[in-house]
Amino acid sequence: MANLEKQVQDGFDHIKSQVEEKFSGLDNRLLDLEQRGATPAGYGKTSRKSVVSDALEAPEMKALQAGKSKSAVIPAAISIKTLVGDTAGVGDDGYDVQPQRAPEAMYNAPRRRLSLLDVMQAIQVNSGSFEFVRLDGFTNASDYQVQQGDEKSEQAMPNELVTSNIATLAAVLPASEQVLQDAPLLQRFIQSQLMYGVREKYERELIAGAGGTGQISGLLTEATPYAPTTGTEGADAIGEAIAQLELGGWNAGLVILNPNDWQVIRSERAATDGQYVAGGWNQPAAPNVWGVPVVTSSAVTEGTAIVMDPTQAAMLDRMQARLEFGYVNDGFAANVITARCEMRGGLAVFSPSAVLSLSLTAE
Repeated sequence: MANLEKQVQDGFDHIKSQVEEKFSGLDNRLLDLEQRGATPAGYGKTSRKSVVSDALEAPEMKALQAGKSKSAVIPAAISIKTLVGDTAGVGDDGYDVQPQRAPEAMYNAPRRRLSLLDVMQAIQVNSGSFEFVRLDGFTNASDYQVQQGDEKSEQAMPNELVTSNIATLAAVLPASEQVLQDAPLLQRFIQSQLMYGVREKYERELIAGAGGTGQISGLLTEATPYAPTTGTEGADAIGEAIAQLELGGWNAGLVILNPNDWQVIRSERAATDGQYVAGGWNQPAAPNVWGVPVVTSSAVTEGTAIVMDPTQAAMLDRMQARLEFGYVNDGFAANVITARCEMRGGLAVFSPSAVLSLSLTAE
């Protein structure tokens, strides 16, 4: 009898141990669920019962504790959502993740070097036009006095008064005050871009301006046409124009070319050995043709060159490019401010014979 009682007690202890082990594991899993569903610290309290409280009060759990059931399946009404970036799935919470913005305010704004503005002389003016006197058809009349008392040669000094216009070049850009305040890099970009724009337009007009009321008469308009020898290569045609200036008493100091024409000249190779005529792209010398500095600009028509004595022309500086902000019409009420960049300038060609325009196209 004692043996039977001992076997029954051992069996009961074994079953009890298994139940306690299962209950302990279930309790740990329920605690984990409670932690997942709990309200994070600092975000207030929830009035909903915890997952563990719901499980302990379930009839299935009470039956397990009373030994009426060997296992318990407890339904848990839990709504757990996942916080995800950008587009959320069904039942998830979406959060708009902002992309990294490039440090520059704006890209795709090419700016070629305004070389002509760097090399031409400038004259400060304080009026809306500029006048100068130029010789008109001067012929040197100096000659011998063969005999004492003979009448000496009389020199004529024909001249003309020339007026050069001072033109206004400007651009405006309306912008929201808020966006300028919120994006300081954009404001600096607008200032830089507008100032570059009016200066780039000024350089173009210095080269190719057609003239007229309120406009600049550029170098190509004022220049004296020169026809090089038929069939001459581009570099040789420029050399002939340099010599022509020297014949007229001028000193060639500047050649202005289209970038494509300059590439043709500097990449020319000898027919015999294939070597670069001008020394090649790895030579440190500054751009020049026959020792005369070269400036490139797309304002010069391809196939055309300007060879000049730079002392015989000058930029007329009435007002440097400057940027100002102001309200236009109902801009104050609409919070729209207008940026205006403006400059005033002109060109004086003192001696048209010192500025030659020529074709580089071989006939």
